[in-house]
Amino acid sequence: MPDSRAWRRRRRRILHTSDLHLDRLEDKACDSLATIVSLAIDEQVDMVIIAGDLFDHNRIENDLVSFVVGQLKRLPAPVVILPGNHDCLVPGSVYEQAEFQSSDKIHIIRAPQGETLDLPELEVSIWGKCIDSYDADVLPLEGVPQPRVNGRWHVAVAHGYYVGKEPPLSYSYYIRHEELVNSGQDYIALGHLPMFRCVCLEPVAYYCGSPSMSDSVALVELSDETGVQVTQCMLAGS
Repeated sequence: MPDSRAWRRRRRRILHTSDLHLDRLEDKACDSLATIVSLAIDEQVDMVIIAGDLFDHNRIENDLVSFVVGQLKRLPAPVVILPGNHDCLVPGSVYEQAEFQSSDKIHIIRAPQGETLDLPELEVSIWGKCIDSYDADVLPLEGVPQPRVNGRWHVAVAHGYYVGKEPPLSYSYYIRHEELVNSGQDYIALGHLPMFRCVCLEPVAYYCGSPSMSDSVALVELSDETGVQVTQCMLAGS
């Protein structure tokens, strides 16, 4: 719903993607990453969110890491990366490689208990909880703090299964409906499922789809005047 306060937050645009599952330089997914970066530049987005599984595993060769970091450095906007269940933040993770520390615009969510990244230049705060093991016992939205009313947009990013109001079938990366509704966030960027899908409207929560399977990303516009609008954007050549 549009905000009824007298003051208004500045409009922001986000490109939300996930589940590229990069494996080697010859992958089609590398072309998808380059296309996504070009799209983000053309659309003049304020931020890019990668909601898990940028890589297919942690045994990534240096040439692929160099390619990925080089692509992300093309962005004039910051990028926030959430380690997922495939590229989880275990000892020896791909995200420990020094190249990921080479740009102050690349932000990796590293706290297994969850953390808030403040981007004051954008007036955006983004919360996420990295997956830090292969044991499938992480609850991606558990512990999300209530945001403060401070003139910022509040965004959460989570990698897992939305189970709605039904009990989950297994203790595996599940996200409950009440966690979304009670989060207090303006937008929740979801990853793990390969399709573009809205799972909640208050607050707005979407899966963006996997570029390798749905050939799309989500473009998110945050506006106090018009509310949160999410558009499926097909990648060129799909």
